[in-house]
Amino acid sequence: EKVQRLHLGAILGNAPFWIYTIGFSAAMGAFFVYFSTAPRLLIERLGLSPMVFSLLFATAALVMIATSRFAGRFVKRWGLRGCLVRGMGLILGGGVLLALGQLFFFPSVLAFILPMWVVSAGIAVTCAVTANGALRPFGDAAGTAVAVYYCLESVIVASAGTLAVLGMAGDTAWPVAVFCMLFALLTMALARCLPDE
Repeated sequence: EKVQRLHLGAILGNAPFWIYTIGFSAAMGAFFVYFSTAPRLLIERLGLSPMVFSLLFATAALVMIATSRFAGRFVKRWGLRGCLVRGMGLILGGGVLLALGQLFFFPSVLAFILPMWVVSAGIAVTCAVTANGALRPFGDAAGTAVAVYYCLESVIVASAGTLAVLGMAGDTAWPVAVFCMLFALLTMALARCLPDE
């Protein structure tokens, strides 16, 4: 038990662990807010049928799958920190596009779905490196580190994601746009503290 407490203290006191965990939370939270708001916006507000909604919704997952196929190349070329920053750049860019679509083209299916493709690519690039970046210093405490990593991500996504969905109009793009922009900017700022690797 004493050893576990020492491991937990080392994990929670490790800055890269927190930065990569927040990056993972940004990526997973973006998708959480997307699937929490998309039905209200696309079915209730824009009147799409459940079948059309399902097909459009699935395109985000297809973008993630396609992007993930290149993850190994991205990591070799840019390293862990580089992939984290670029993934956040895509999520931030998608959030900005969502906000612009909300301001100038709402309501519009394409102004919501196309930016989500950019966000989805960012999610895939980010998730390719966050676990490795967060957990790699803790080989001797891998089980504890993994448990803390997923626990913190769940708490962050559940609290911040729910706040975004409930705090803004859920039948608009604002919850996703604001979540993406804020968390991507936060992660990019923190990533400046990471070494290049």
